[in-house]
Amino acid sequence: MAFEDDEYEIIPTSPVRRIEKRLEKLEQSSYPGEVRKLTEQVVELIKSNQKIIDDSIKANNDLRAELSKIPEKIDSLIERMDNFMKLLEESATEEAVSDVSKETMAPLVEKLSELVEQNKKSYEATQASLATLDMIEKRLKRLFMQQSATQPPQPQRQMAPPARQYR
Repeated sequence: MAFEDDEYEIIPTSPVRRIEKRLEKLEQSSYPGEVRKLTEQVVELIKSNQKIIDDSIKANNDLRAELSKIPEKIDSLIERMDNFMKLLEESATEEAVSDVSKETMAPLVEKLSELVEQNKKSYEATQASLATLDMIEKRLKRLFMQQSATQPPQPQRQMAPPARQYR
């Protein structure tokens, strides 16, 4: 017979009924929907964070490219100013310009010297900005690596490393 192979056990029904009621409550509640919504929000947050990081990296690279052009331009300007100063000094010693006294040229030479000093300070500030940008880039990379270690891998865009033209 088929009933001879079946096993039977007598158990109290109240614990089974409580479990059935809890199961019914779980099935009727909206927890799975809320979990799904929460998961979607987390995914959206991750996507927006990734976009912010990508935008920050792009802006950082653009700023780095622009700042890397400044030292060359400052060097060129300093060179031109030096040449101009040499021309002024040579013209001050020539006989044709001897009528112009050194006293009248002194304010001009002083102003030009101030300009050269300001350009040197600007150059130093640019170098400090480049150093700060390097530090920010390292921190962003570290933060990005930490964030990617705690999140599941996602497809990411590959960016070429910025050209290093520092002095």
